Amino acid sequence: MIITVPIELPQEIIEEIVQLTKQRIKEEQSHQTKVNEIPPYPTRKQLKQILKIGDSRLNNWIMNGLKTIPFGKETRFDREDVKQFLNDLKI
Repeated sequence: MIITVPIELPQEIIEEIVQLTKQRIKEEQSHQTKVNEIPPYPTRKQLKQILKIGDSRLNNWIMNGLKTIPFGKETRFDREDVKQFLNDLKI
């Protein structure tokens, strides 16, 4: 990967920018991989573990439109609904 910076910066700063950019790209890829690891119909517990979120965030998402599936005493989610909901959160 080549990154061109059109202003004069010390080489150390340029290298730091490159490293931070690479790290951010890896984090995004890791997050995308986690979303793809979601089972087809995860439980609340599975979804929270995989996405590393808590009850309050999940409840907030549900109140803001994340669809749920009543499944006996459990609440389940459709993986595709979760992916779509997360995509809709993008700015």
